[in-house]
Amino acid sequence: MQKTFAPSDSFFYNSFTSFYTPEIACSRQACIFAALIHQTHQNMQIRVIALLLSIQFFTACQQGQEVARSLAAADIGFSSASAGRQKETGQTAAGIVFQSVDGGQTWHDVSAGLPAGLEVWGASAFGGEVFLGTETGLYRSSAVPTGPIWQKEPFLNENITDIFPGRAGPYVNSIDNGLFQETISGTGDWKPVCTAVKNKKIRTVLETADGAILIGSDSGIFKSADGGQTWRQVFVGDMIISIAAMGEVLIGGGYQGVLRSTDGGEHWDNVFDENILAKNSGRIGDRFFTILGTRDPSVISPEGITNRLRISSDSGKTWQRIDRVPAPLPVQSVFNMDARLWQTRDVYDIIQAGKYLFCSFDTGVFRSSDQGKTWEPVYAIDRAGPFTLTMSDQVIYAVRRSGGC
Repeated sequence: MQKTFAPSDSFFYNSFTSFYTPEIACSRQACIFAALIHQTHQNMQIRVIALLLSIQFFTACQQGQEVARSLAAADIGFSSASAGRQKETGQTAAGIVFQSVDGGQTWHDVSAGLPAGLEVWGASAFGGEVFLGTETGLYRSSAVPTGPIWQKEPFLNENITDIFPGRAGPYVNSIDNGLFQETISGTGDWKPVCTAVKNKKIRTVLETADGAILIGSDSGIFKSADGGQTWRQVFVGDMIISIAAMGEVLIGGGYQGVLRSTDGGEHWDNVFDENILAKNSGRIGDRFFTILGTRDPSVISPEGITNRLRISSDSGKTWQRIDRVPAPLPVQSVFNMDARLWQTRDVYDIIQAGKYLFCSFDTGVFRSSDQGKTWEPVYAIDRAGPFTLTMSDQVIYAVRRSGGC
């Protein structure tokens, strides 16, 4: 049975294989043994000792080769099941989608079946499925612990930037082509919707509990109370990236900071509006969250942080910051793994899975069991590109994002 490696194992693997090659070690030991056995020394005891040593050398070399082969077969969190799927499909995609079914303890690469080098712009999981919006269209799969089997939808082979849940079926958004909805979920029958606002460059869509539809666009917020037949603009302003609801309260995030409404989206007030860009806003459990940046890139916090996470436990009235990752005690390590993890500055996404909060930072995925008071790294990023986090039925997905806010 092949061992599944935790994220930290990859650091050991990379350094181990860089400095140690069992074949080289074995050939060297063979030369040493050959030199010993051909000496003209007459003492039989020395020859016996040399023979015993050679047996130990070759045994160690064989074990080293097996270890190296095992490590080479295991990438960061890469499972044997994923390797099997890659072999069967002939695909070479890797490092795009990672899955955890044990609360973030281990992560498995489940990118097999996707095109190599695929650029993902948006990811979302709901209704027992996981969706990827990519540069070449929409990919979907059942969200199951055994890992997704990806299928590409045969419509609109262009950029799909976002995916949102809907009562009738999921919405997918293409900035250049508008909003589409699957008429019956799972059928692959898509139709254009919200065509009355198609020239507004839609960024987000939300169906509220009372049946209304709210759309965030590059020119503000629009609302429909009749299933998208007619629309009214309820907020005039700059780009709105996200809208979320909790009870009667709505929040919207975008270029003008965080907005708040208590009357179903008819009127909106600013919560943060001083040089603030709300890059990602939403709901986790019974709280709102927002990830704040700055409209002026030259203005950053004294800590050098450009993205900051805030949480509201009182329906958006007050907000507290919970993204501080404390520096560890100094550690002397050959591979200096902690040095990379603890360069953590910016945060990009957050979800809640059971008792844990998961955050996507610029150095990887961190987990908190005390609602953000303390954080521990559970998955390290080995190259540039933050993760979008999403979850369905306690199966967590970390999707390497190619762009966007």
